[in-house]
Amino acid sequence: MPDFSQRAAPLYRAARIYLQHKYIPLHVPLHGRGAGALHLGSSGLAPLLRWDLTEVGNLDDLHLPAGPLYRAQLLAARLFGASRTFFLVNGVSGGLLALLLAVVRPGEKVLISRLSHKAVLHGLMLCGAVPVYLPVEREPQSGFPLNVAPDTVEAALRRHPDARLLLLTSPTYWGVTADLQKLTRLARRHGVLFAVDEAHGGHLPFYGDMPHSASAGADFWLHSGHKSLGALTPGAFLHLASAHGAPRLPFWLQALQTSSPPYPVMISLDLARRQAALEGKSLFRQARRWTRSLRRALQHEGLTLLMEERVKAAGFALDPCRVTLLLPRGGGIELAKGLARNCRLQVEMAAENCLLAVCGPAQLTLPPRPLAWVMSRAASPKFRKSGKGAAALPELLPPFCFARPDAAAKDLLPFPLPPQAAAALPAHFRPLQRCVGQICAEMVVASPPGIPLLAPGESISGEMIDVLLRLRSRGCRFQGAADPTLHRLKVLKNFGTQ
Repeated sequence: MPDFSQRAAPLYRAARIYLQHKYIPLHVPLHGRGAGALHLGSSGLAPLLRWDLTEVGNLDDLHLPAGPLYRAQLLAARLFGASRTFFLVNGVSGGLLALLLAVVRPGEKVLISRLSHKAVLHGLMLCGAVPVYLPVEREPQSGFPLNVAPDTVEAALRRHPDARLLLLTSPTYWGVTADLQKLTRLARRHGVLFAVDEAHGGHLPFYGDMPHSASAGADFWLHSGHKSLGALTPGAFLHLASAHGAPRLPFWLQALQTSSPPYPVMISLDLARRQAALEGKSLFRQARRWTRSLRRALQHEGLTLLMEERVKAAGFALDPCRVTLLLPRGGGIELAKGLARNCRLQVEMAAENCLLAVCGPAQLTLPPRPLAWVMSRAASPKFRKSGKGAAALPELLPPFCFARPDAAAKDLLPFPLPPQAAAALPAHFRPLQRCVGQICAEMVVASPPGIPLLAPGESISGEMIDVLLRLRSRGCRFQGAADPTLHRLKVLKNFGTQ
């Protein structure tokens, strides 16, 4: 009888039993579990090749699961409070594309955060939807971006009663979570579906007191197994509150995911789920204590952080295992290079005015106070506190992307054309400085964190040009742009000011 306890790892068990039979492979993959790829094996990849299997024997089928993979997904659904869960082998990005194509029709409106990942815009382009950007709040003292406030969402839903979907990112890349319970109530009151890109928050339920999608009652939510639960890259989960909430979703997952799914990734999702079920509370509560010790030590050394208390006072919550170092005087990229070169410390993300360090179970063997001391020694005096009133305005987004008193009166940044339509129209290059008033014809993404600064169909403002020029002057290269140095930008022909 199948074991449906969280101690089970059905896909891992099926693969292990299959390997014990020592079958001679007369099938793909051609490396034959290593014998046909000696260069890979001798380069340290032999253990991985052994687990790189395919749909043979009792190993099930990602696109029609009925055996161990079906049971593995069922156990994940039970752990994360979903009615149905899908394993994703193309990351949360692939899940977002499939979800948008499954639930949104061409011409329908989708309310999204200005901090949305590029995959959201890619999905909107594919399904033909119309994006409505929602401004984000700022932490009052530092000016750092937080998340979308319920009042902002309510005002947008009133202005757009025909909206089909509310799709927000929570937590953000920097770990700031929205008030998901209030947002769920608003979505239900206005009759829209509510989806949460919770890629960086798969671990939040295990803290015991952090907002997360399942407890709030969202309709759909997505977890990155590799970003927040320790699975292999790019394993992820797509959760549905109702098993019948998106009838077209299985089709789009088949269309957008490979027909040769990587078994090491899927097995790692099964095992990461088991670890989270059995040890998640202990591991992440230990990680929280460890990171708080690191925070205190960094502050003791005179460094400025994005603080949980200030984020909470603004109406949000902060993942305690995300450490954002604020650098009002700039120099973050220089500091990150110094940490890597001199201290062998590689941070998650570096910008001129901030560094992001992602902490978790992997760091529990490191002593936090000596680590903070090493980090502080790499920081010259200019990185330390410079008195009250020192602002760390994020360079990534221009001021119009943030909530302000008059924001309820109009949309943050209307799209003159839907992205799908704009992407199909004739376009030409213009020098970046001469693009004010034009309509963008391509995606312009700063990565990390993968937030689109411009998308097809979007009006180009002078403020955005200023941000792009500033980033360009620091050597930033831009994903999605035909000219990644952004000396030229693709804009639509015969649209915008001449």
